Amino acid sequence: MLPLSVLAGERLETVIRDLHTRGTVSPDVTVKRLQAADDRPGPKAPLAQRQRYYAVLGEFTGIDRNPKLAALAQDAQRKLEAMAVREGCGGCLSDARMIQAQLLLSQLKADEAASILAEVDVRNASLEQQLRLHTLRGWMLRQQGQFAQCVVELVPAEDIAAQLGYTVDQAATLNLLSTCNTYLGDFARAESNGNKAFALAETTGSRRLMAATQLGLGYLYAEMGQQDRMLKAYQQGLESAGEDPNADTTRVVLLSNLADYWLRQKDYQQALDYAQRAEVLAKKLNDTLTLAFAQTNAGVAKAHLGDMDGGIAEVRSVIDVVAKDGTIADRMAISQELADLLEYAGRYREALTELRGVMQMRNEFSRQERNKTVLELQERYAADKRQREIERLGDVNRLKEMQQWLWAALVVVLVLAALLLMQWLKRARTTNKRLQGDVAVLAEQSARDPLTGAFNRRQGHHLLARHVGQTDGAPALGLMMLDIDFFKLVNDDHGHAAGDRVLVEVVKRLQTLLRNQDAVVRWGGEEFLLLLPGMQLSKMPELAGRVLRVISEVPVTVSDAPDAAKIPVTASMGCVVSPFGEITNLEALVQLADLALYKAKGSGRNQAVCVSDAVKGLDEAALGQDLMAAAANGVVQLTVVVGPEREK
Repeated sequence: MLPLSVLAGERLETVIRDLHTRGTVSPDVTVKRLQAADDRPGPKAPLAQRQRYYAVLGEFTGIDRNPKLAALAQDAQRKLEAMAVREGCGGCLSDARMIQAQLLLSQLKADEAASILAEVDVRNASLEQQLRLHTLRGWMLRQQGQFAQCVVELVPAEDIAAQLGYTVDQAATLNLLSTCNTYLGDFARAESNGNKAFALAETTGSRRLMAATQLGLGYLYAEMGQQDRMLKAYQQGLESAGEDPNADTTRVVLLSNLADYWLRQKDYQQALDYAQRAEVLAKKLNDTLTLAFAQTNAGVAKAHLGDMDGGIAEVRSVIDVVAKDGTIADRMAISQELADLLEYAGRYREALTELRGVMQMRNEFSRQERNKTVLELQERYAADKRQREIERLGDVNRLKEMQQWLWAALVVVLVLAALLLMQWLKRARTTNKRLQGDVAVLAEQSARDPLTGAFNRRQGHHLLARHVGQTDGAPALGLMMLDIDFFKLVNDDHGHAAGDRVLVEVVKRLQTLLRNQDAVVRWGGEEFLLLLPGMQLSKMPELAGRVLRVISEVPVTVSDAPDAAKIPVTASMGCVVSPFGEITNLEALVQLADLALYKAKGSGRNQAVCVSDAVKGLDEAALGQDLMAAAANGVVQLTVVVGPEREK
């Protein structure tokens, strides 16, 4: 806390420059310093001075979800809007919109902020306004996952901050730039920008900023698979934060990340210690979502330390909170943790229930992402269509001019006109052929998963529908639902690049084994559906064993480096052949294969469960509810095929 003597006798410009070069002690102190400035403008002060004061007040109070500070930012926004209307101040309106967008971004409402920022008039903008606009756009694009565009906005922002001598802004921009570089896989630039950000943060003495830059570096090292450097960065971040309340929001993330790290290392006591520290801090910040993740980590640690019921109960207690305040991805993560704990405790029926919930959320998440992608494609198509229409009108006009010229010169240059016509027809045929090729390429790309080359889920549904619609009666169709075992650990321990490599290699191995008429569909995440036309029920266990062997026989090398890690990979599968008893609905049989898959996972993984011998009058709904009960009652038969022992 600054002494009261610092809060009095300061000029406004001195306070503003100090905030940009040394940072803030806390938002409350920042407000007091701005309000106590000797030359704080009153209602009758010159317009430029009032605009400057309210723009800065909104900038430094709109960064926190604290309701009191948000109210001050909104008041500053209203003052600027009033000046824009009454006094014709265009710059005031730009500042007001940037405050509004900043408040939306602090609530993670990037799409709403984007529409506000699109209205900001950049003409005649000052360097400080340009800095704010580039920074806010970078922040917005980071939340939207548009990391390449984020870099485009942040590079000029960092340059302007350096021109102004605003060390705090420069360090914060470099830190955000480092994060975007990391998401893009540009690790060299990410590390360079992160180290520059920390060096600048040290010169400011801002504990919050130093801790934030170490948090960013820790995330980078995690993505690079360098766990020791990640741990060191997180620990240094905690040391930098100290007990500074202004660094609490960063410190609670560092504590949660360290708890997660020690869980993966199976040091459950350390994990519990960090998780409980994160709980205390999250309660202090009144951050319910961060508290939920801290309690999840604590519950997992307690369960592994022997308090199984208490740990499971603690994880269960946060699910409603995450459902209210978190995203679908957050709910999936917590529910998956609960399912893993229940499986670890041997409570397989409850684990299966949770896994079904995860599957439903995954389908909902895929649907939302698909709808978002469709909207983006529709907008892109509309833009392309407008451009094509412009080009078509241009072609029409040029054709009319050519026709007029031809009629005027017809008698003199008839032979030349014929030659020109032949050339034009040849070019049109060439263009049509090229367009046909482009359409074929686009059709192939729209049906494929861009990472693995397998068919995507939409194409999988199309293939199933085409099989049902065959006019000569749909022949037998084998369905294998396959899930890569312990795939989350691959991402956690080796990074997402290694996980991507495992997915690509598994698809390659499957394609070497299957026939030309068979199809591999990426159903979601690490889950694949194999469509096998003409497959005989008696041959399904044999093929399942071959699939298990081809996946697990050779570990996957995570990179091309000579010392690259080799990851043993196995899979679990559920298998069924259509028609199945009286059930002909392929979507229902896909669900049945999925249930068989979860039976394989619950029974130890690295195995296939083949469902057969359906009795007459089989209750499809009952079968979908409880596969194990159906097997126990002799309604169906389950054949288990165990894969080769996993290489250590």
